[in-house]
Amino acid sequence: MRAAHQPYHHGNVKDSLLAMALELIDANQGELISLRKLANAVGVTPSAVYNHFADRNALMLAIKIRIYEKFNRFFEARFSGTDNPEEALLEICFAYYQFSKKHPSQYHFLFSSTLPLEWTTPEAVKVFCRSLVRTREIIFAIYQKHQISCSEEAIVQTTLLIWSQLHGIVMLRNSGSIQAAVSYQDWPQSCALARDEEVEELIRLRVDLLLNGIFQGRHGGRSH
Repeated sequence: MRAAHQPYHHGNVKDSLLAMALELIDANQGELISLRKLANAVGVTPSAVYNHFADRNALMLAIKIRIYEKFNRFFEARFSGTDNPEEALLEICFAYYQFSKKHPSQYHFLFSSTLPLEWTTPEAVKVFCRSLVRTREIIFAIYQKHQISCSEEAIVQTTLLIWSQLHGIVMLRNSGSIQAAVSYQDWPQSCALARDEEVEELIRLRVDLLLNGIFQGRHGGRSH
């Protein structure tokens, strides 16, 4: 971590503050983030910090936007450009898991901290939802590819279902409860989710089950 009172380049105060915040999060000290602590770490006066962030809520929102921008770039870098929506869905699911593994503290920060609703801005919503919207587009493309009628409600519900299942798999793996169950309940060792291959196989299974559900309900949807 940078030394206190390190000189900064004029015009880069906001970036320096956010970079320091990410360092604290990566060091599992996200709960210690404050405007005064960041000011001291970067080497600026507290008043300089208030030129960029009105209060801690504004700071936390900016941190979340910064991490989600990184999250979105991570997803986009792992998209092969395939025209097959089923393959694209797997790619985005695997990227979700890989981000959580490569940046565990930042991933945890995104989903463990909350902000007052009134602090949500159009900019934040656009950034927060970019990968979710991309997933929605892929789900819709699957329906279109197989000429299955659907409603917007069905598309969004399917998108939220796959997103929530991904989140659940990652949180269970990170909690250690699955490994404990394997050790003490005589579950198959292959279910421990200790290796990437095991996690990705479970994700693949969930995606296959979801797609089978779509295909089986092809006659029950409403027109989109």
